[in-house]
Amino acid sequence: MHWPYSLDFTDSYLIAQSCACLLLTALLLFARAPSWAVRGTMLVAIWLAGISVAVGPAVATLGYKPPLDTFLHLLAGAALLGTAACVLARRPVVAILALFGQIPLWMVAHFVKESDGEVAGLTLAWLGLLAGLLLRSPRPRTSEGPRAPRDDAYATHDTIVFFASTALAALVCVVVMHRQDGAADEWGYTYQAAVFAKGHLYAAAPRCETYLEHMYVFESTGKLFSQYTPGWPLFITPFVWIHAVWLSGPVSLGIFAAGMARLGRSATRAFGRDDEPAPERVVRAAGTWAAALATIGPMVLVNGASRYPHVFVCGMFAWTLEAVLVIASPGLSRRNQIEWGALLGTVAVFDVAARPADGAFVSAGAALVLLYFCARRQVGWRAFVAAAAATAFWSLIMLVILRAQLGKWFVTGYSLNASLHPWNVVKYAKPTPSQWKYGLPLATSAYCWWPCSASLGLAGLALLRGKARSLWFAFALGCLPYVAYMEYLDLGQRGYDWGWGPRYLMVLIVPFALGAAVALAPLTVAAFERRASGRSALARGGPFALAVFAVVSGWVRIVPLVWPTAADQTRRHSALARAAKAAGIHDAVVIAAPGTEGFQDIDLPTNLPLDLYPDQDVILASDRQQPHEAATCLRAEFPDRKIYVASGVGEVRILPSPY
Repeated sequence: MHWPYSLDFTDSYLIAQSCACLLLTALLLFARAPSWAVRGTMLVAIWLAGISVAVGPAVATLGYKPPLDTFLHLLAGAALLGTAACVLARRPVVAILALFGQIPLWMVAHFVKESDGEVAGLTLAWLGLLAGLLLRSPRPRTSEGPRAPRDDAYATHDTIVFFASTALAALVCVVVMHRQDGAADEWGYTYQAAVFAKGHLYAAAPRCETYLEHMYVFESTGKLFSQYTPGWPLFITPFVWIHAVWLSGPVSLGIFAAGMARLGRSATRAFGRDDEPAPERVVRAAGTWAAALATIGPMVLVNGASRYPHVFVCGMFAWTLEAVLVIASPGLSRRNQIEWGALLGTVAVFDVAARPADGAFVSAGAALVLLYFCARRQVGWRAFVAAAAATAFWSLIMLVILRAQLGKWFVTGYSLNASLHPWNVVKYAKPTPSQWKYGLPLATSAYCWWPCSASLGLAGLALLRGKARSLWFAFALGCLPYVAYMEYLDLGQRGYDWGWGPRYLMVLIVPFALGAAVALAPLTVAAFERRASGRSALARGGPFALAVFAVVSGWVRIVPLVWPTAADQTRRHSALARAAKAAGIHDAVVIAAPGTEGFQDIDLPTNLPLDLYPDQDVILASDRQQPHEAATCLRAEFPDRKIYVASGVGEVRILPSPY
């Protein structure tokens, strides 16, 4: 499975873009202000950007030859109409922003190449932001005083969210991926978790390590350990104990969903000095929307069903932001200060320890917002001390693990790539004009993460009020530098990334889903209001029905285009293990010939640590193009086991070894 992660890129993209336009349409139809002229002009701009990619090909099918710059002219027209809507609304600041925003949009559109979907997605996202700014209006306060957070009342709601999300990802893991891992990365994490499960920090290298070597399990001074940092393997460890390692990913999705539910409520509950607090029904709806939008994306579910850590990182990010908002809340009890401070330090460290780059950037953004709250004396000293203590405690544990594995402080397994896998060293390079789209995947993420949408997400973020506006800074200071970093990081992900969708940028789901939830919550509540509120039933229920139609119809059309690629990847990657099981062999060593499964040779040996788990039924090995030497070494190493050889792509054949 590789970019663009779909059986049909064009169809997938157009489905997602058209449904995103429907969501923005629902939002603008629901709003009472600005005027219909303003909203109508903005709607034309939005749909023009949404269908811009399809106009040229559609005209060509009618027998006409469209001008070469048709696509660029359509986007320029959409941006101009968006600016016109801001002018009509008589919002000078927004109008000036819209006017000057056209300059970078025009520059990007003419600079990047082979990226029409990304440029159109960027324009639509920009229009979504402008729409949100136009819809932002005062909410005069009619009640007195702020209301304290009442999130404890949502324990049942969040429990349901957690178990529903976990069950959905588990279903995908069983039905689509058959509880198998689909990439060498996943086994690297699984191996290290198995080491931790036995109370060890590393395993011992066997004598025939040459033929048992796995791509992301490294050997150094006789020690075997995963390339990756220990955060995610530590989370997987309890699932090794209960012999259900496949459940680790689904549970991480449940944690992500619960965190987003809380964060959605916190963002909606916040209000400014002169604002009326949002009704509790709107707060509840925002939490439900945030959890659903963040976790039901087709490739989000696949990641949640896998043993990749990207969903876990998103979950830690969401809980970090929620903890920052909670400990900055007035009237927090001493106990809650300590508990939430400790939680903040814990999730922030695990975020970094699961994926250092993602976690470091987004945690830094959250940390800067926390320091701002501290400077304003909005954080109690107990919360700050608890957060600092938890950060120090977990950081020390992670560092000690790495020190034991590598013999040095402040280095990770990635440092061994230079000698073990020189082709896999971390390197940086300026992207070419056709490669910028990989650092900010506005096209592929549009359908891989649907119903998360950059356009609706930015529209909703523009509606944040009060303390929740600090999330803007957390996202800007964390996510934007990370995107810039990913633009220059060159690990082979530029155009041929093996993995589950644009996973490197999955942290962007958090702001996208949060903003969309804030935007959709009011129209959801209005649809079920018993009072007319001065609106007809159609005016109250129509936008909500349109939003639900967009979410559901987009999802059911995108899934058949992206899940088969994930299922095929997993099927091929697990072919050797499945063939060994189907052959009914026991107490055996299976040596794979070069090209088996169509993967690299060192991708194939997926064994638990042999010194810690000596009773594995079948041990998988690779002959490394030395069939006689491999059989001789492994026969001597495992004299009580039968030796078999495996070969074939698609249908793996296992036969007794001739050596």
